[in-house]
Parts: sequence; structure tokens; C-alpha cells
Amino acid sequence: MVCEEPATDAGVRVVSKTGSGRHCPVCRTPFLVAVMDYTYRIEICERCKGVLMPRKTFAETVIGRRRAAASPPVIPGHTDSRELQRRVRCPGCHAQMVTDWYYGAGNIVLDTCPACDLAWLDSGELQRVVDAPGSDRPA
Repeated sequence: MVCEEPATDAGVRVVSKTGSGRHCPVCRTPFLVAVMDYTYRIEICERCKGVLMPRKTFAETVIGRRRAAASPPVIPGHTDSRELQRRVRCPGCHAQMVTDWYYGAGNIVLDTCPACDLAWLDSGELQRVVDAPGSDRPA
């Protein structure tokens, strides 16, 4: 793949502006194909900055980034429980995604598709999980 844009502070680099053929479940914008941390293929929404990735990629990214965190932890703000009422369709199979609290650090609501094994994160949610305090982060 040809790199079209340099990596951002979040370690995400767009590798294709032609998209993946799928659309953002929130704003319906076509996804851009990206690489995160020079390893993981993900899809990002250029408009709302949401991220679609395999659940395994989400888990590995959270573990790796929390272990390597160099910044001080940030206590996450309150998340509105009304986010649990949101209905998001999977960009892969178009079934309704499961919307529930993420029971790890960060106090976020996570949308997942068990059939496609995908996770949808709204803008800033991954960083919120990485930055949250916990024993798995360096002192």
C-alpha cells in the first residue's frame, strides 16, 4: 500500500482515500482505509473521526498503548447513559450492533458486532481508554 498521509499523534496513517466500500454507522460517510501503530488495518471516518476495527485489534491496541503510556493518567469524565439508547448498524453486515458499557478503563460506551467481530469507537474514545488511570499503566 502507498502511504498517502503521515501518521498522526494517534499513530494512525491513511493509506487509501478510495475507501473500503463501507460507510460510517453514525454519519454515513465512506470510510478511509488506515493503518494504526504501523501494524493494524482499521477504517476511519474523515467527518466524525470515528474508528472501526476488529475487536482483537482494539484489545491489543489498548493493552499495548496503556503499557507504553508516557503521559500522566487522566480521570475520564462522565459518560451520558443515554448513549446506551443509540442504535448503530454494523458497516459490515448491517445488523444492529450491541451497544454497552466498555467494562475496562475509560468510562466509554462501545458498539460491537459479534457476527463481524468489529468494534466501533466514537472520536476520542480510544484515547480516553488509553489515558484512564489503572494499575496496567506505568506509574
